[in-house]
Amino acid sequence: MEFFLRVIADTNDTVLKEVRIKSGASMMKLHEHIFTEFGLNPGEMASFYYSNANWDQGDELPMFAMDDDMPSMEATTVEQFFSNTKNGLYVYNFLDMNIFYLEVVKTEEEEGFEDFVVLSSVGELPKTEQEAPSAAPSKDPGEMTEAELNALYGLDDLDSGALPKENDEQEDDSYGYDY
Repeated sequence: MEFFLRVIADTNDTVLKEVRIKSGASMMKLHEHIFTEFGLNPGEMASFYYSNANWDQGDELPMFAMDDDMPSMEATTVEQFFSNTKNGLYVYNFLDMNIFYLEVVKTEEEEGFEDFVVLSSVGELPKTEQEAPSAAPSKDPGEMTEAELNALYGLDDLDSGALPKENDEQEDDSYGYDY
């Protein structure tokens, strides 16, 4: 069996993909396909949530089980997840809160050859600062000047007069002891 899903990004612009995935695929595979197809940075935590027709958030399906009796994306198939509902929520990167609405459009008994196929795509996610090209220096920090290092680490607005100079020798009476 195959599931035809509509995956809609929660953005101001219309951004969606209609996909086909085999029912026996794990929810972890669906997770990997979604963040890849939407151009999100890999390596972030995510969860699926069961939902209803009003898109109310239900129980969580986390990436990893915390104990043996707990469900996880790896241990749950697409068919198992959508067996009691036609709707789900997917949250990727809990800091940026990329939210997607998943809706089962239809199912078919006959399976195609490919495990996952994007059938149609509308729009693109807006690029965030995290996904923008990095402003990281192209040279080794050991070769950078003090001003470049301060700018890199956001220290360029510190008052340089407040820091002691290297050549200034201070006596060890800073603790208020008389010798």
